[in-house]
Amino acid sequence: MSDHLLLEVEKKVRTLERDIQAVKQTLNEIKKAKEQGKGIPHISVISYFTYSLLLPKTAEQKGTVVGNFVIHNTGSVPLENPFICLKVMPKERAILSAKLGEDVQYDRRLNPLVMEPWQYIDENADKIVEEKGEFWLKPVHISKIEAGQKLSFSNFQLKFDIGEEQTTYKVEGFFYCKQFQSGVRALNNIVIHV
Repeated sequence: MSDHLLLEVEKKVRTLERDIQAVKQTLNEIKKAKEQGKGIPHISVISYFTYSLLLPKTAEQKGTVVGNFVIHNTGSVPLENPFICLKVMPKERAILSAKLGEDVQYDRRLNPLVMEPWQYIDENADKIVEEKGEFWLKPVHISKIEAGQKLSFSNFQLKFDIGEEQTTYKVEGFFYCKQFQSGVRALNNIVIHV
């Protein structure tokens, strides 16, 4: 091997060693920042729908969506005073129903999610349902969602017609609490084109 080639290889090795050292230093800085950030509280949440679609056997029957709206506190601090808004469209043709009130009982063995009874947020909420198709609901007993915990508005039903006229039915979800007063949109929507 010529001296010139040998010098080129040594030069490339030194460049690679410098690059490796820079990567190691960056990794150490990231680890250090991560360690320091562990004590800093952070607020984070995701919400999403899980659902099943039940199609009618005859044209006279309605289709049904059975769903859950799940809120997952992915942060490190409790989320205080949680409530949700489910917006149903078109409000005139889609019918959302759920068991609401303090007397609703759930068997927690059937569903690992925290299944909490829910109620309208106030006495005017049923008027908002009629006017805007928005269901404003809050849990009956739970006033905060602890870090890492989930809360679910479970087993609601959306009834819809499958007629000759094409219609798109949609349910959007929003989560609110003391820390997220402007709301957080759900990761997904329920959308049915019939």
